[in-house]
Amino acid sequence: MKSILLCTLNAKYIHTSLALRYLKAYCLQDADLKIELKEYTINELLPDVMASIYSFQPDILCFSCYIWNIRSILELCHDYKKVAPQTIIILGGPEVSYDSLALLKENPAIDFIVRGEGEVSLKELLIALDNNQPVNNVRGITCRQGAELNYHPDQPLIEDLDNIPFPYPADLREYKDKIVYYESSRGCPFNCAYCLSSTQRQVRFFSLERVKKDLTILLTQEVREVKFVDRTFNCNENRAREIIKFLADQEAISKFHFELDAALISDQMLEFLKNLPADRFNFEIGVQSTYPAALQAVQRTSSWERLSRNVQQLNSSGNIHLHLDLIAGLPYEGYAEFAQSFNNAYALNPDVLQLGFLKLLKGSRLRDEAQQYGYVFQEQPPYQILANNYISYDQMIKLKQIEELLEKYYNSGDMSRSVAYIINYVYDEDAFAFFEGLAFYWERNQLFAVAHKKERLYSILIDFIRGYHSPHLDVVNDLLKFDFLNKNRTDVLPAGLWSHNPAHIKEEIYACIKDKEFIKKHLPGNLPASPREIKKNLHLEYFHWDPNQVLPDSEEVKIMFVYDPIKKLAVKKIRL
Repeated sequence: MKSILLCTLNAKYIHTSLALRYLKAYCLQDADLKIELKEYTINELLPDVMASIYSFQPDILCFSCYIWNIRSILELCHDYKKVAPQTIIILGGPEVSYDSLALLKENPAIDFIVRGEGEVSLKELLIALDNNQPVNNVRGITCRQGAELNYHPDQPLIEDLDNIPFPYPADLREYKDKIVYYESSRGCPFNCAYCLSSTQRQVRFFSLERVKKDLTILLTQEVREVKFVDRTFNCNENRAREIIKFLADQEAISKFHFELDAALISDQMLEFLKNLPADRFNFEIGVQSTYPAALQAVQRTSSWERLSRNVQQLNSSGNIHLHLDLIAGLPYEGYAEFAQSFNNAYALNPDVLQLGFLKLLKGSRLRDEAQQYGYVFQEQPPYQILANNYISYDQMIKLKQIEELLEKYYNSGDMSRSVAYIINYVYDEDAFAFFEGLAFYWERNQLFAVAHKKERLYSILIDFIRGYHSPHLDVVNDLLKFDFLNKNRTDVLPAGLWSHNPAHIKEEIYACIKDKEFIKKHLPGNLPASPREIKKNLHLEYFHWDPNQVLPDSEEVKIMFVYDPIKKLAVKKIRL
């Protein structure tokens, strides 16, 4: 019996490969095969990865390939074949499915490529290889047979997804601090020109009975997050509602992440969603653009008016974490048009606003139409665009800088009050102009490509306000102090921020600690009992401007921050 190793290189340690687990589970179903699974990350040194793989001594080595790992995997395959020429190497995944003949021709270390949905093809291939039988009748593969390269007919899609076994073990302790991926459907009903899901418009569903059975197993485990990979989870709203209700009714510590089309959400669904338990569900919503010509060019048919209305409704409930996506570089959308899309999405006040960049993926319609729009893009993965007829490379560089600052100053949530004030009152609600101006400041002061501690980010922002918007300096200083103290148990403010605390501040804190009614009313039960230990988890700060007001007022306030002794985050803010 041949030893088989399924492996991949994940983008991060917290990620897990759902594809490998489906493949292993399906291949072992009713088949006598010896299969092991091993995951690495793209951050590991390739010689270390190769040595680890070699320790398994696989007869058949299989890799799951994506845009983030294909270059490393090809390098591994070239080197591995030199030290183990007898090993059969098989690649699969979206990054090798659309030019498989060319890939085999250019990479002699590769023996087989499994195209598209891989469960059936890989199982048939492994059984044939394990029994030293011909592979002529295996569909969905491209293979090297001597000097010839053969492209076999496609494998039909699996009609009944319930035939695929549950991919995870009953004991998920090893996944406690990782993201567990799960799918309740395959395919997408839409035909977006930049997406590979558009090549398979047929949507197939696991049965609800099967989904609930699977989720019951996951709910009993202390996994960090269950991330559904369904391309449009709510394409069947009744089904989506039943799954969400099932999850909401269970006792669990896990969070659940879905990708939805907000424009499809009905009023009845909105009414249902507003009653979900807080801090349990994350919704990722693809806005991509609000420029009509760009949306039409890529066949995005969602109504911006309905999408924005529904997102506002979701946000008003305050119980669902909202993540909105934008894509820079779509056809017809220039820099100014993208700035408007950015502002439109920002105005919806999402928890996360992701600025992504168009990638011309192999097999996508937009890659075939690249010349029509004048696309210049990376020859190697991830095939990100560099410019087109509507946006220059200079402008794309600026957008990359804005993306970096968006992550640091908005998506982190570390300076929410400060950034909201600056955008609303310094930049007249023009969020893009703020990040553009801040990016100019960073570039001018050579702050990019430098690792900054979080404290330094506060200092940079106050220096930016001091240099360019000094009339707002006092207000922003107080807001930044509040944001910083809310996230950090410390008495030391970042450089550039100043305190208004009087000299007798310690006496005020100890007066509160000695007040039994104050302790009983305000302090959580998990704080240590002694006054000295309590003091470590309290911080009193004076503010000239009330950070809890949307508009600044002149009333001086003092706020006691009460910290969780373990997480060191403020769990209460008490106005004294």
